[in-house]
Amino acid sequence: DGGPLGHHILTFKRDGDALTVETDVDLKVTLGPITFFEYLHDVTEKYVGGKLTWVGSRTKKDGKWKTLSAQAMASGLKVESEAFKGTLAGRVIPSTHWNQDEMKQASMFSTETGEMLPMKVTDRGIERVKVGATTIEARRYDVVSDLTASFWYDAQGRWVKCAFEAEGSKIEYVLRKLPG
Repeated sequence: DGGPLGHHILTFKRDGDALTVETDVDLKVTLGPITFFEYLHDVTEKYVGGKLTWVGSRTKKDGKWKTLSAQAMASGLKVESEAFKGTLAGRVIPSTHWNQDEMKQASMFSTETGEMLPMKVTDRGIERVKVGATTIEARRYDVVSDLTASFWYDAQGRWVKCAFEAEGSKIEYVLRKLPG
């Protein structure tokens, strides 16, 4: 109904050539004491020299907690989760959506299940997006995968907006303000 649903917070920490990205998603629909929808998803990604070295997540969906751990090995990304155990070869970009390069691949690494999810991406070009008190230009990508969504990235490649439908509701994320 146009009200807040929760939060989706990304935190970036640099230490030399190491980068840690933390994702905290907490979405909930309630009416009084009754919860109709709850989705919690915490992900930690670690990179060294721009290469993914480790991913860990925990997700609460449909009232159940699931965990994932993935470690970079010489043979690829070794994944341990309830839905998938195995090694993924090639470049793997987690489905945390902050990395615009995710839009340039044929599949994405699900940080919920550990599976590679096929996806079809359509570049819709540049659109105007309101971020905080300003309006910027951002490139829109429409993605069809396990979830159909649109993602917008500014000229610096920063994720500034997302829109999708879930549980019969239209959900929109918009960056509150540009960094800096």
